[in-house]
Amino acid sequence: MKKYISYIGICLAILLSGCNEDDVMEIFASGQTWHWSSSYDTSNWEDDNNWESTLSIDEREQINKDQEKYIIRFSEDGTVEGQGNAITFTGTWSANGEDRSISINIRANRTPSGLDEIFFDEISNAKFYRGDSRLIKLFNIDKNHYIQFYPVGFRN
Repeated sequence: MKKYISYIGICLAILLSGCNEDDVMEIFASGQTWHWSSSYDTSNWEDDNNWESTLSIDEREQINKDQEKYIIRFSEDGTVEGQGNAITFTGTWSANGEDRSISINIRANRTPSGLDEIFFDEISNAKFYRGDSRLIKLFNIDKNHYIQFYPVGFRN
């Protein structure tokens, strides 16, 4: 029995050690277009039931009424592009699956304002991530605020 448990432990360690890089590829390098759904404050970045929206109902309705706006796409080659309501942006990204850190450097085609500014700033300030193929959360350096994305076409 001990031998069997040891084999299971070894197999799990092998499987889990390869997941981190796979997660980065699944989330960011899949070519998926992601749509901003809202932004939140949290006191525990790993507790999905501990959040408070930082956008008003009207702001959430505005960003969610058009799936062609407030979008972002990460490419396998390390480039990123996106679009707000009145801005577009391009740049680079990299992520580390070990500590779930992310670096996103983007430049907008004009100075963002209003919701475009919130969208742009929260992406620019992202330092950590959580997610999978159905959801991305980009967290600030303190892990107490995040911007959330769903795949375009997915209704939450």
